[in-house]
Amino acid sequence: MKERGFTMLEVIAVLVLLGILSALALGKIGGNRGEARAVADTIKTHLRQAQIRAMHSDTAWGINSTGSSYWLFSGGNTADKTMFLGENSDTVSLPAGVTVTTFTLSFDDWGAPYNGADPATGAILATPMTITVSGDDTVSITITPNTGFIP
Repeated sequence: MKERGFTMLEVIAVLVLLGILSALALGKIGGNRGEARAVADTIKTHLRQAQIRAMHSDTAWGINSTGSSYWLFSGGNTADKTMFLGENSDTVSLPAGVTVTTFTLSFDDWGAPYNGADPATGAILATPMTITVSGDDTVSITITPNTGFIP
């Protein structure tokens, strides 16, 4: 009489396949995990780009944020929008469910950060500025006073 059933190898293969499929399904259901962190990293890069542009020109450069979008501007005029390198539009819109603190930050030709659009009329940062990105997680970006260092 021959017994019927599954071998141990067949059972393990099915369990491994079920594990892979469930991991893929949970990844899709999990939504935008890590979205806030990715947006925060992009904003850090854009802040550094504004600072570098200011240091290599005779005009102030900065970023203005409305909470759901932000843009690069020059000359102390937030309406003078310029595209960031690698972007397709002069305004960067945040993904659905992600928001950022409303702020206006500019840099002078030494790279020093100022609270406001125009370093000539704004106040140099005397205390660290914190920009908060909220979504699936909360991520803080800190701008160091005087130097504009962004860790």
